[in-house]
Amino acid sequence: MDNREVCEKLNKLIKLDVDAVHAYKQAIDACTMEDLRSNLVRFQEDHQRHIRDLSQQVRACGGEPEVETSWAGFLIEGFTAITAQGDHSALLAMRGNEELTNRTYETALNVADLPTEVRSLLERNFSDEQRHLAWIKDQLNMRVWERKAA
Repeated sequence: MDNREVCEKLNKLIKLDVDAVHAYKQAIDACTMEDLRSNLVRFQEDHQRHIRDLSQQVRACGGEPEVETSWAGFLIEGFTAITAQGDHSALLAMRGNEELTNRTYETALNVADLPTEVRSLLERNFSDEQRHLAWIKDQLNMRVWERKAA
């Protein structure tokens, strides 16, 4: 895989993480439970770190980072804003967003000839995404929003 192809793949992931940062903002704003909000803020910070790290890697391979919201990102952010009307719906919206992010990182890692440093970065980011999704699913399974109502 040449540097141009690596930069293109990384820039797609940058856009995905930018989209995730905006979606998390909508979900954070919709949450009323402090524990949920604080975890979502940490996950949003992970996505911001991904953007910084991926951007650095794009520059290292001679490219220019494309740190902007994608067309799909506007849809994701809008969907999250519309559907996230409280703790439960914010978690549901973010589950869908994290499922997309997990699939995208997994697909990126399935490329056979990724440079070692790029693969290492993508594995770290994917690990974060798996942790985010597992936590969100756990909160949904525990029906944490019902504790507040009780």
